[in-house]
Amino acid sequence: MIKHHIKLAIRNFRKKSSVFAINLLGLTIAIVSFLAILLYIQHEWGYDRMYADFDRIYKVNQNFETGEDSRKVGTTPSSLIPSILEEVPEVETGALVFDLSIFSTVVVSNGDIIQEESKFAYADHNFFNVFDFEVLHGNPTTALTEPNQIVLTASTAERYFGTTANALGKSLKINGGADYYVSAVMVDFPSNSHLDFDFISSFATHRHGKTPEWTPSNYYTYIKAREGISASLLEPKLNQLIDKYIGEELKSYNMRSTLLLNPIKDIHFDDSELQGNKPGANKAYLYIFGLIAIIIILIGIINYINLATAEATERNKEVGIRKVLGAERKQLFTQFIAESLILTTISMLISIMLIYLLKSSFENITGVPAQINLIYSSTGIFVLLAIIVVVGILSGSYPAFVLSGMQPLRSIGKNGSSGGVIWLRKSLVIFQFFISIGLLIATLIIQYQLSYMQSVNLGYDKEQLISINTHYNMRSAIPTLKSELLRTGVAASISQASESPILIKGGYSITPGGDNTRTIDLIGYPADAEIIETLTLEVLEGEDFNDQDLSRTTANENQIEFPVILNEAAVRHLGWNAAEAVGKSVYVSGTPTIVKAIVKDFYFNSLHHEVSPLGIFIEPEQANVLLIRLEKGNPTEHLAKMKDIWQQLVPERPFNYSFVDQDYARMYQSEEKVGTIFSIFSAIAVFIACMGLFGLVSYIALKKTREISIRKVLGANSLDVLKVLSNDFFGLLIISSFMAIAFGLWFSKVWLNSFAYKVKVSPSIFVLAILIVASISLLTIGYRAIKVYLLNPVEALKGD
Repeated sequence: MIKHHIKLAIRNFRKKSSVFAINLLGLTIAIVSFLAILLYIQHEWGYDRMYADFDRIYKVNQNFETGEDSRKVGTTPSSLIPSILEEVPEVETGALVFDLSIFSTVVVSNGDIIQEESKFAYADHNFFNVFDFEVLHGNPTTALTEPNQIVLTASTAERYFGTTANALGKSLKINGGADYYVSAVMVDFPSNSHLDFDFISSFATHRHGKTPEWTPSNYYTYIKAREGISASLLEPKLNQLIDKYIGEELKSYNMRSTLLLNPIKDIHFDDSELQGNKPGANKAYLYIFGLIAIIIILIGIINYINLATAEATERNKEVGIRKVLGAERKQLFTQFIAESLILTTISMLISIMLIYLLKSSFENITGVPAQINLIYSSTGIFVLLAIIVVVGILSGSYPAFVLSGMQPLRSIGKNGSSGGVIWLRKSLVIFQFFISIGLLIATLIIQYQLSYMQSVNLGYDKEQLISINTHYNMRSAIPTLKSELLRTGVAASISQASESPILIKGGYSITPGGDNTRTIDLIGYPADAEIIETLTLEVLEGEDFNDQDLSRTTANENQIEFPVILNEAAVRHLGWNAAEAVGKSVYVSGTPTIVKAIVKDFYFNSLHHEVSPLGIFIEPEQANVLLIRLEKGNPTEHLAKMKDIWQQLVPERPFNYSFVDQDYARMYQSEEKVGTIFSIFSAIAVFIACMGLFGLVSYIALKKTREISIRKVLGANSLDVLKVLSNDFFGLLIISSFMAIAFGLWFSKVWLNSFAYKVKVSPSIFVLAILIVASISLLTIGYRAIKVYLLNPVEALKGD
């Protein structure tokens, strides 16, 4: 029976080769798209689920409450983890990780190899007890117990020592100082781990590893709860430690700290400030992509149903004859389902081959590795078979039901028709148009927002501005370096700062003083006196820093006020205006301070967040970057001269720089990725829909060939023929457009809601999307109309 079904299916495919080709292409593109999205979702959803007992591992975050304000941070004090392990028996184990890239890069040298590295961390001896990564060489139990031990990833070991085995026991010099001895070599961190380091040194090497303290809060804390212990049970016990050790101190600053447990599997989807050293994602995007995958499959299925039901009048005689000869409805139904399943199986096999061929393109677009080996896993094979069965049955069921249910006499008759399913075809065409227009509207909204984010006035000039990581051991060379770069005309202005202006995170508080005891959170930006000039910030009131202004450190030592420059947001939160704020005495994190000037608000975080209160003060001791504004002219020439000067004055550190505008663009990698994926799959959806439209129009044109020929004989032109073929479709397009506009309004609200600063959605977006789909549809129908119009009417009428 199966062999018989296959023979009949192949015979029908050959007989209707054009319909077969359209269905095969549509289903193949749909399945390839579905599998690609599935691989992407699988990778993103699998973040931090590779550890044993990952459901018991939590990252400890802190929420600081200052008056009416609150701010969540992903770091904690170094004393927290030893206190937890000693005083909270519900915690099985825990680890501390210090990501040094938050503050600076390191220079790693091995003989002639000198490289600046950013993926450097310190971790305590429990690291491998919490994160059970495979250790290729060395003992994970003792790899991080002693000072000056360092664990390398496999690729890093090969980079410095040639092979992983050769690295064990060797030494690396860090920042030109002490030697660190390789105690173990581990596998590379998976691409879907929020942790991503090349070097992990023992925390015992760090000063806070020897003497843990409750300030500052610069460390990531991870705990593994015991079996059956929930986060809700643990959090109160952890907060008792905060109250016990630093509660009174925080109260003196009118502050309160609360510890919050974040399941490790959710870190990738949390706010970027809490994630760690890798950009995260919005979980809603995964649901949207999953919906798109299903929609694209549905469009492929709809094409099949439309063409199969349209073809019913061609196959009704076949059905009638087979019924007269004794075929039962069940047999006919099975035959048509078999045809659909065979077509879907062929599409699946081609799709798997295409996934292999498109592997590199997939990785370039999504930024994640294509784990094609998952296809051959037991789960993967089950998913593939499920797709074949579900798509095959959904595609074939309705056509099979319609065709197998035809009455023999009516089927054999000349006027045998499947007119009863016209309403279904129209409904499905409406759905295809709706999806095509809706996805285009969503894509345009995303692209408009991305364009807005890249072109918005940030309040400072990010062009021709470069950032270079520095280290405390090169501080003595910086004055000479600045002087030489300015003297040679390479730089227009130079400033030391704690971090790049695209993302400033320093956590402080500010209190007006006097009778006003209100305390608000303040983002602190330690820099030198040239920071306002270098960033080209606009001073609204007061005066810029000068060489006589004291640094925060010096002022603290002499117990006198240090100057601070506030932004407009800080002034508003304090209840002042810019003019009256200048000269006010305030307290910044408890230290006496005087407001020297007010600058216009500028963006120093993602546009997802509103501009918050900011204070800029002189403290070059905390500088981790050198911000250099290049002189006008050729940047390449300036950078070449800068490299020569750098190598003369700071030969121990490689000359590595980044343009601030490019760093800013990288902040929106997640959104850019979403925009790219939306664009691609919107185009695919439109293509599949128009391909089905072409097949349907071709069939209708075939059925109306006689009518069109008569019209042509009576003087109809090509435009008249186009009207005959397009009238129904453009009526359906209008209905779809209204549905798509409603969807677009909903999507714009959902998508843009996550941005504090967003583009205004213009009606032109909706009009453009409708015009694009209408134009493509018109071209599709027009191409077929011309072919029909060019037929010789005599030949077309001869057959009847």
